[in-house]
Amino acid sequence: MSVSSIAPYSRRLHCFSSLINQKYMLFWRNTFSEARKSIHSTSPGCRLYAKKVSQLDIEDQTDSVWTELCHTNSLPVIDVQSCREIIKFLLSFHYHTNHIVRELSENTVLLKFPVSRWKETVSELQWYGFQSPQFLPVLAGCHTLLHGTGWNNLHNVLLFLHSVNIPDGKRQQVVVRNPTVLLFDDTKPLMQSYSNLLKVFTKNEAQTLITKCPNLLTDTVTETNKKINYVYTEMAIRPQEMTRSRVFEHSLAHIITRHKFAERAGVYKMPDRHEIAAKEMKLQTVTMSGNPSLSDLVDTSNSAFAHSFCSMTVPEYKAFVEMMMEELHEETEDDTDSDLSDSDSEHSE
Repeated sequence: MSVSSIAPYSRRLHCFSSLINQKYMLFWRNTFSEARKSIHSTSPGCRLYAKKVSQLDIEDQTDSVWTELCHTNSLPVIDVQSCREIIKFLLSFHYHTNHIVRELSENTVLLKFPVSRWKETVSELQWYGFQSPQFLPVLAGCHTLLHGTGWNNLHNVLLFLHSVNIPDGKRQQVVVRNPTVLLFDDTKPLMQSYSNLLKVFTKNEAQTLITKCPNLLTDTVTETNKKINYVYTEMAIRPQEMTRSRVFEHSLAHIITRHKFAERAGVYKMPDRHEIAAKEMKLQTVTMSGNPSLSDLVDTSNSAFAHSFCSMTVPEYKAFVEMMMEELHEETEDDTDSDLSDSDSEHSE
């Protein structure tokens, strides 16, 4: 099936009737329209946006948001009435006022579009299967959709996610949690990132990781592999356990710091070869070491981590973090100096 035969993006569903045949239209509906039935409102990345707020008078809420925005001192030259109409439109989706203030203050370009353009864009997002909790985070992450120039990219990204068997409904969640994917005019880099995961993980595991940590599609392969190698070799944690955590959402420095802190506190011990073999065979003996899970190590807050596993205070942990940052910085400088030294010696020869 040729993707090139598809219109770059949709303005309305009826616009496609003269451009693509009935067979492809059936495919399109089955692929994307079913996503409207998904439970986006329960998505971790969107739950806060959908949180119900007390139904004060719409004008009072608008005044409150507008006042907060003015206090940020970051507003461009805009039409005040148009801005207020945008705020009212967003309030109609029950976004919390704090979230509206945050997104609009951090993305002031959003206020430069008329509310009519917002309504048209939201209508198109609905056609693609996005739901109300997702509109604001998507548009805050990809302004080109409001410009009307990003629909071809959205179309191609959703087709790519379909091609790697990301389930209906979760494709939209991937885009919401990582709108950066919409900045790619070509999906080849996304496929390269996915193919790199398949060198270590099964297809099902790779699909789980993409859904759980969509940043894996846009992180560099080098960065991702450094995390995989450290967790695999230094912590002896296998791929299946990696998929049960959000380890790839964190920086390598964070992963190393949490591991080293737990290791030096005697909480985490390197599994022996018998335990590693048991893990790979999925035997019950994997619990004999008593090590905390990877998720407990890297996905918890500083407070929960320090108190739950190391019986230390948060200030003590933060002091250790600063020390580790210095160590890692020195190691990086040493590696750079070594590379330069090798390079100099080569030139001298």
